Amino acid sequence: MSRYESRDVTFDVPRHWEDRTLVAFAAPAKPGQTTAPNMVMTRDTLGPEETIQSYADKQLAELSKRLEGFELDERKEQSYGGQPGVELRFTWQGSSGKLEQRLALVAGRRRTVCCFNATMAKADAEQMNPLFDRILSTVRFPRPGEST
Repeated sequence: MSRYESRDVTFDVPRHWEDRTLVAFAAPAKPGQTTAPNMVMTRDTLGPEETIQSYADKQLAELSKRLEGFELDERKEQSYGGQPGVELRFTWQGSSGKLEQRLALVAGRRRTVCCFNATMAKADAEQMNPLFDRILSTVRFPRPGEST
């Protein structure tokens, strides 16, 4: 068994199971605000022949099909914590209004992908993007045996 540890809970899981941890943080909602800015991190695994760029292409195709009014604003290759990544910035029409999202896809160790998805109302983007830049600038991937 492997040990899963977080600030609030620890437990054992079978060693061969994939870690599909979901981590979510949200700003306190302001009065009348329908979408509080938030950041969600999920994990996935690259396929045998997949690169972070082809993984991003697949995500982009899926998003453009699923999200109403989807518009890609920017796609760029970027490094996060010394690991290669791709960032997608896009807008779409949510049920509560126009949303802006930033999806940072980072190739981690052992073919893992960490997906950092920042979401905010389009009207809040100018104010929130510097904060999301700061959060993404702190991403680190410790080497095995290194503590964070």
